[in-house]
Amino acid sequence: MLVALPAMSWGQTPQRPTGFSVAGLPAVNYDADEGVGYGALLQLYDYGPNGAQPYRYSLQPTVFFTTRGRRDVILFVDAPHLLPDPWRLGGSLAREQQLATPFYGVGNATVFDSNATKGPNTYYYRYGRTVWRGNADVQHDVGVRAVRLLVGAGVRAVTIRPVPHDSGTTLLAQQVGRATLPARNTVNARLGVVVDTRDGEIRTHAGNWSELVVQRAGKVLGGDEAYTRITANIRQFAPLGPSVTFAERVVLQTVRGSPFVTELSTVQSSFRDDEALGGATSIRGVPRNRYIGKGVAFSNSELRWSVTGFELFRQPMRLVLSSFFDAGRVWTDGLDFSTIASDLHVGYGGGAHVEVGPSFVVTGDVAHSSQTKAAVYIGIGYLF
Repeated sequence: MLVALPAMSWGQTPQRPTGFSVAGLPAVNYDADEGVGYGALLQLYDYGPNGAQPYRYSLQPTVFFTTRGRRDVILFVDAPHLLPDPWRLGGSLAREQQLATPFYGVGNATVFDSNATKGPNTYYYRYGRTVWRGNADVQHDVGVRAVRLLVGAGVRAVTIRPVPHDSGTTLLAQQVGRATLPARNTVNARLGVVVDTRDGEIRTHAGNWSELVVQRAGKVLGGDEAYTRITANIRQFAPLGPSVTFAERVVLQTVRGSPFVTELSTVQSSFRDDEALGGATSIRGVPRNRYIGKGVAFSNSELRWSVTGFELFRQPMRLVLSSFFDAGRVWTDGLDFSTIASDLHVGYGGGAHVEVGPSFVVTGDVAHSSQTKAAVYIGIGYLF
C-alpha cells in the first residue's frame, strides 16, 4: 500500500527502530562500466534494544556477478557501537574476480584508440584480476568526541592475467613484457585521524567528515609490495534550507614507493576504499579507472533535495533528488599542487535516491562527460 506524506525536511528522521532489520537491492542492476549485474546486495542492521544510531553494527554481504566478467563475494562490517563506547570497528573479507579490469596506462593524458580493440585484441584495454583480501580497523575518541584515532591492518593476495581470456594481447602485457605474472601479496598497516561532526551518518544535512590516513605496505610476513599511501578525504555538508543540502567532497592522495601498476587505482578511506579516476566512486561519466597515477585529486559537488516522504507496505521512505558535478586529475609520479587545477577531467549529471527506513538507501545516477553519454550507475548508499 502506498501512502503519500508531506514534503520532508532533512531534520525529520523516521522513528528509530530497535532489534534487527534486513534490506536489499533487487537481484538485477546496472553500471555503465560493469554492465548488467545480478546477485544479492543485502544489508543487515542491528539497532539493539535502545535504537542505537546509526546502528550497533551492520553486515553487508554481497554476491555480485556482472555480464562484463565481475564475480564478487564480499562481507563488509561497520560496527559503531558493537564494542564498548567510544570504540568503533570496521572491516571486510572478500574474493573479487574481474575477468576484464580496465587499464589504459598511467598518467593524466593516456590515449584510448578504438582501433586497438579490434580482433584479435578485443581486450586490449583490459586485464584479468582475482583478489583475496581482508582488513580491519578500529577507531577511538582522543578526548574530543568528534575526533578519532584510526589504527588498521590488511592483507591482499592478487593474481593478475595480463591477457584475459587467452586471446590477443593487451596494453598491460605489452608494458610488463609478459603474458603471465606471478601472484603478488600485500601486507599493510595504517594510521589515521578522523574528524566527524555530521548530524547523521546515513542522511547528512550538516557537518563535516574528514580524515587523514597513512598506509604502509611492507615486505614483511610474505608481502611483495613496499610503498606508502597518504590520503586526505574532506567531506562538508551545508544546509541551504530545511530540505536542501549542498554536499562537497575533496580527495587528495599521493603514493611513495613502487607499487605494482594495478594497485594505483585504489583510493583509501576510513570507511570503505574507492577507485579512481573515473567510474561510480570518483568521476561519474568518465569510464572506470580511465586515469590512474601515484597522485590523484578529485572533487564531488552535489545538491541534494529531499522532495517527499511516503509509506510503502508500512515502511517509511523518502525520495531525494540530486544534481552533481565531478572533476579531477592524476599525476604519474605523485601529487603536484602547482597543476592541480589544470587538465581536469569532468563529469556531471543527476540522480535519485530512495531512503528505505532510517539506514538503507537505493541510488541511481545518470552522468555525462566528454567520453560517455548517459552513463548509468545503480547501487546502495550515497556516494559520500
